[in-house]
Amino acid sequence: MKFYNVKTRQAVDVPDDKVTLVTMKNGKKAAKAEMNGTKLFKIVSKEDAARLAA
Repeated sequence: MKFYNVKTRQAVDVPDDKVTLVTMKNGKKAAKAEMNGTKLFKIVSKEDAARLAA
């Protein structure tokens, strides 16, 4: 899954097995990962959420 690292200003590709699916307070699904000590966060679509949950 592609994330954008704000600190290094680069697009980062993280394997799906390293991504955690979380639910935000407003009910939307988001993906959370950590790469090289940097926390990455991305709001995902319903299709991506279903793919990560499986």
